[in-house]
Amino acid sequence: MKPLIRNLLIFLFPLVFIVSVNEYSRLQLEPTAYQSRGQATLNPASLDPEKCTWACHNDTGYCKAHHVKFDSSYFAFTDPLYFGMITLLKGFGNYGLANILILVLFVPLLIFFLLIKSLHIQDQINRLRKP
Repeated sequence: MKPLIRNLLIFLFPLVFIVSVNEYSRLQLEPTAYQSRGQATLNPASLDPEKCTWACHNDTGYCKAHHVKFDSSYFAFTDPLYFGMITLLKGFGNYGLANILILVLFVPLLIFFLLIKSLHIQDQINRLRKP
C-alpha cells in the first residue's frame, strides 16, 4: 500500500469511527428537551444516582461515588492527572476553547504525526533489509 493512501486511511478511520459511534448512540436515546447553560443536551444537568449526567462533569466527586466502578485505590494515581488536566485547561482562561484545541486537535494530531513517523522509519528499515 502506498504511504500516502495508508496515512490518509489512518487519519480518516478514527474520525469516521467516532462520528459513527456518536451518531449510532444518539439514535438509541430518546429525544429530550434537556438544557445546560442554554444549550440543548441529551442528558439532564441534575444529579442522577443511576447514570452520569452533566452534573457529573461539574461534580466529579459525586460521579466517583455513584458511577465509577474502578477500585478506589487507583484514584491516588488518576486524580492528580485528571485534576491537573482540568486545572491546566482552566488556566487558559477559556476552558471550552482550550479543551477543543488541546484534547480534540493537538493531542490527536501529535499521536497521528508520531504514528506516521514511526511507520516511515519502519519503511526505511524494511528497505535497508532488502537485498
